[in-house]
Amino acid sequence: MNHRASAGYLAVALVATPVIVGSAYSAAATFGIVGAGASGFTATRAWDVLSDAQTWRSVLWTTYTAGVATTIATAAALFVSVRVQRSGLGRLFAVFPLSMPYVAAGLAALLMFGQSGFLSRIAFAAGLTSSPGDFPAIVYDRAGIAIIFAFAWKEFPFLALTALAVLDTRGDGLRETARTLGATARMTFTRVTLPLLLRGIAPAVIAAFAFLVGQYESVALLAPSDPQPLSVLTYERAQDPDLSRRGEAHALGLLAMASAVFLVLLHERVRGRTDERDT
Repeated sequence: MNHRASAGYLAVALVATPVIVGSAYSAAATFGIVGAGASGFTATRAWDVLSDAQTWRSVLWTTYTAGVATTIATAAALFVSVRVQRSGLGRLFAVFPLSMPYVAAGLAALLMFGQSGFLSRIAFAAGLTSSPGDFPAIVYDRAGIAIIFAFAWKEFPFLALTALAVLDTRGDGLRETARTLGATARMTFTRVTLPLLLRGIAPAVIAAFAFLVGQYESVALLAPSDPQPLSVLTYERAQDPDLSRRGEAHALGLLAMASAVFLVLLHERVRGRTDERDT
């Protein structure tokens, strides 16, 4: 084994070890072996979490908001990347939100969509509502409109940057070949550019969705109290004054970890297929 390979394995070990140790500790805490409120081996906490309807409402709502936001961000990134590929200023504006933290995105959505926010005041000034409080409740709502907006706005620049990189490195030659062979602009887009983009950004889309599933800052500002996002539910169980419920937070964390592992495996499978097609 050469020096470069040894350094690579060491880096992987340094990254993976905290995850493995943390997962092992959470598993032990879930079954009452260690941690606050530990009283000996028991499967009660794990069963309570898995049999609780609140857990699965939380999982479904978290998956829904992350999935819709990722879909919107992906569609916007595909459209914009094609339009601004040749424009330096357009590319700059497309990726600008990338520098904003998620808590800022959540706060912006709160100030924009809240019933005392910017849009409600515009609606009141225009005579569309009798008071700012009459504006539709799209913050803390079960539909998660404000959260979806904040998520999509934040993930869009990441996906747009990926799509632009795909177009810059792989798109020009294939498009020129298609046009040389007589394909129209529409045919070139639908049969060459769009499939190329979808394959190229698929791993990034999965990564963005996985990140949103575990996101905390924005949902803590914008989420309803029922159903709760998985990250918020986990935090509340971890802070519960009843120590016997602390283990449930670890069980919820393991549930989130399982979904993350699944998404990582899916990411690697999609990336592997993309690499095979490119070669």
